[in-house]
Amino acid sequence: MKSEFLNTVHGKIGCGGCHGGDPDAREKEQAHSNRVARPSEAMEKQCGACHAETVKLYKTSLHFTTQGYETVMKAKSGPKWPEVHPIVQQACHSCHASCGDCHVRWPKPAGGGLLNGHLFAKKPPAASTCNGCHSGRVSAEYFGWNPGLPADVHWSKVKMDCMACHQVKDLHGDGTPYPYRLDRASQPRCVDCHPKAAPGKSDIVAHNVHRDNLECHVCHSVKYNNCYGCHLGKGAEPELDLRIGLNLRKDRTYAYNLVRHVPTTREMLASKVADALPNYDNFPTWLATYPHNIQRVTPQNKTCDGCHGNASVFLLKENLDPRYPKANAKVAVPRIPPKQQ
Repeated sequence: MKSEFLNTVHGKIGCGGCHGGDPDAREKEQAHSNRVARPSEAMEKQCGACHAETVKLYKTSLHFTTQGYETVMKAKSGPKWPEVHPIVQQACHSCHASCGDCHVRWPKPAGGGLLNGHLFAKKPPAASTCNGCHSGRVSAEYFGWNPGLPADVHWSKVKMDCMACHQVKDLHGDGTPYPYRLDRASQPRCVDCHPKAAPGKSDIVAHNVHRDNLECHVCHSVKYNNCYGCHLGKGAEPELDLRIGLNLRKDRTYAYNLVRHVPTTREMLASKVADALPNYDNFPTWLATYPHNIQRVTPQNKTCDGCHGNASVFLLKENLDPRYPKANAKVAVPRIPPKQQ
């Protein structure tokens, strides 16, 4: 613990104020009796004493509940959900973040440990807290760790951190228990910072020609990790690729977005529950994705033929692996746009 912590608001509360134990004891064993190692796990009692409104909102946030995992697995397991639920609780919900996982220490998936000698960070540092949980895909894309691929232009040019786009209300929640991350009322939007890039308002011909038909990442992302095989089984196998698929969400106006393959397999829970996912074929494993690897110029937007007539950037039915859900056919593009004359 750094000595300057003692002069902060949290330091003046005293160790026992958050961690319990016996502050008046002279022996270590007695002082640490009934000590709470991670006090923010009991958010309402500890953090909520001073930050009641924030805790009230955060209790229903996706960072805390990880509800997205449960929503997906409940739908896929259908009548087997009572048997599958305990597995999801143990495997998926163990990653939820309490207040301390962002503001005081490294999160559990990153091994824990204090960020800065117990000093509280009002704005969580992206390199430790955000990266601690999101290093597999987001950090690799954003910071340019994927072999042969550049960092996101927002990082390489101006060193924007995560909270430049993901506002506090996105992270703390707004009090609504959303079932899935894309259902949130507040979402980062490119046109919030780039209003002149909006279709009909842009001086870039391609923006106006495609209008609302394409989501921004379709033209401005580079390859990203797709995973195959079960991460609860032998381990997922990553592959760098970029695929354009059909948008299935009715709340989005565009026809095409990028899709990323997730490693859910039909047999992923077979060792725990027989036929655990009877609804597996009803839900695609190619999902809409918004990679954190934005570039102004990409292979697909250098020329019209980067996409037109280029089968390598589209998810087509002939690309689909029959071992994965039949619902993937809903995401596949029926025909690629022809080359420009």
